[in-house]
Amino acid sequence: MNASMSGEETRSGLIGSRLEGLRAQLLGCGDVLSNLVEPAERPLVTDALRKLKQLTCRVAIVGQIKSGKSSFINAFVQDPGFLPTSVTPWTTAVTNLHFRQTPPGAHAAIFTFLQQNEWSSLAESGGRVRELTERLVPGFEPQLLQRQADQLRERAQQRLGVEFELLLGQAHAFESFDASILLQYLCSGDFAGHAGAAAIGKYSDLTKSADLYCDHGPFAFPVTVIDTPGTNDPFLIRDEITRRSLGSADVHLVVLTARQPLSDTDVSLLRIMRGLNNDRIVVLINRIDDLADVETELPKVIAYVRQRLDAEFPGTGIPVVHGSAWWGNQAIAFEAEAVARILARRSASHLLRAGLLHPSELTPAALSNPDCRERIRHSLWAMSGLPSVYKAIDMAMGAARPAFALRQITHAFAEMARVCEGSARSELEALSDAAKRSSDLPQDAEERFARISAESEQLARVTANIDASATGIETQLARIIHEEREALRRHLMATIDLHAARERDVLIDTLSRGRAPQVWTHEGVELRRALAGAFHEGFRNAAERLTSFHARVAPELHKLTASLMPDSALSDPHGPTLSIAEPTIAPLSRLVALDLDTSRWRLFWSRQPSPEASGARIEALIRAEFSPVADELVQLAENAFHEFSATTITWSFGACRNIQHALRRRLEFLRAEYEETRRAAVSPESAQRATETAERLRAQDQRVKDNQTLTRHLEHLIQYMDKVLHEEAPRP
Repeated sequence: MNASMSGEETRSGLIGSRLEGLRAQLLGCGDVLSNLVEPAERPLVTDALRKLKQLTCRVAIVGQIKSGKSSFINAFVQDPGFLPTSVTPWTTAVTNLHFRQTPPGAHAAIFTFLQQNEWSSLAESGGRVRELTERLVPGFEPQLLQRQADQLRERAQQRLGVEFELLLGQAHAFESFDASILLQYLCSGDFAGHAGAAAIGKYSDLTKSADLYCDHGPFAFPVTVIDTPGTNDPFLIRDEITRRSLGSADVHLVVLTARQPLSDTDVSLLRIMRGLNNDRIVVLINRIDDLADVETELPKVIAYVRQRLDAEFPGTGIPVVHGSAWWGNQAIAFEAEAVARILARRSASHLLRAGLLHPSELTPAALSNPDCRERIRHSLWAMSGLPSVYKAIDMAMGAARPAFALRQITHAFAEMARVCEGSARSELEALSDAAKRSSDLPQDAEERFARISAESEQLARVTANIDASATGIETQLARIIHEEREALRRHLMATIDLHAARERDVLIDTLSRGRAPQVWTHEGVELRRALAGAFHEGFRNAAERLTSFHARVAPELHKLTASLMPDSALSDPHGPTLSIAEPTIAPLSRLVALDLDTSRWRLFWSRQPSPEASGARIEALIRAEFSPVADELVQLAENAFHEFSATTITWSFGACRNIQHALRRRLEFLRAEYEETRRAAVSPESAQRATETAERLRAQDQRVKDNQTLTRHLEHLIQYMDKVLHEEAPRP
């Protein structure tokens, strides 16, 4: 089921090539560095190498039902038969397609089933919404999510019988998989009339997630493609599962259909987009082959989508590409009958824009000519939109979490390499000095011993200063993170309070005029947008304070480091200030009680004693619904701040302690040399000792050269990431 395309475009420009090149170089640098640092600091390098090996980029694919999302994924991963498309895959599971990653054990496919308590959590919202509405809005009980969860459970029980209870919380694993297996686990719905209907969707209503490990695809960097359930779906359970699956994604690709792009009814998709970071979204207008007159209609569709995006995300410049997954799949599979159907449609004239075909070649007869077939294949691929999608995602990855992680690890490695180089030079000087003084008289040796004792005392004092500084800096950093976390929470809660009070006043005024609404239509659109703005502002302010603190602390740490090796000419760290990757704000797209558009809100109005009481309860409901969202956002920010601390301040102190250990070893060596000198006064120096000293000098000189090479290479990587990769990344 792994098809490949012969064109040059599939053999070059793989997605994530730049990040993978950096990761590979850092893995090599880390291996070298682990042999150069002191043993006590080696765990820092080991942990960084572990993170590098586990680093992946998660690309979430979001799309309306019938937008051609599954067909697009097949074209995207260059395997036309990968996901089933012959039946509508109404799955409630999240499918994770893992590329360039080692599967656990020997399993290429793992399907994890829902646990007993997760049926209720599917509707939670479910329980939480019900609890809030019972407390705040007596008589109003939106049960839609719970009913849908019950419907899934009942259908799963009917299909599986006694097997249902046995499978709860379990998983099925396969060493290999094909389309027939995916049909059983990923296609949910009523497939009566389809061939093999009994097997289709047998386990799908029970499947929580699917993890598929693939050995193909257009990726250089480890990537997980997240296939989410379709949005804009009256079955809200699927919509809610999609929202929950987006929180960990690094890049989001939204698939639209050319016939109905960003329609007024596509509220669910817009909500999801509001919850994503603007600089990591790519929008694809798919199925342009459905347009009767592509040349006339497509520019209008593109202009409409850009206009809507500009209204939702002013000034962001979200990439918008267009194409046809059908064309992309046929560029790979090139099935003669399907290609003939493509050429027979009016939209085929758009293939001429690639400049690879002549109008006379847009005929079924052209398929009999091998050269013409190859030109048609290349034209289909060029106009499918896939090359533009690859480029847009590759660029978005430059602003995503993996790129930030690579940049921070590069800086951490470089800082440690610099101090290792300084330590190695200092130790080489000590060895050289000891070799020159090997024939010192006993009184000279006593003088050297006095200097060694003085250096030991100085090292002890500086070590105490470093330990005290570490405690003080870590305390300050913890205080800053705490203060900024609380400031961000206050900012978000103030935004919620302001909105809730405004809604209260509007409702009181409306009811006082005797114009009670029949249906509550508040969707929190304005509040979500305001919270997104408040979060971006608060996070940027906090991140600036943390990075500024690190920029102020770095010179102090450098002074402490230099005081340990005053004669080493240790270079001062340089380069732009590190930045902190802003986390995704997917909690803002979570379903809340206020999103449930239902006529039962009429009960709310009829049960309130006064307009003021109605307004007070709506105000309380808005606060109760969005306060947990604010708490989730604050926690995401705090996690990002602590991660930054762990890869900056921790490594800086690790570098200082690395020097301490190196100096202790040097002093121990000098003491040993002193004892050897005293013995040499009684027993003449042996040829063996001279040989050992020469070998030690040679080894240490090579160590200095290895350190120097590593430091220069890491500094070159820093310059590349700061000046090239960072500048090319899209800006919010």
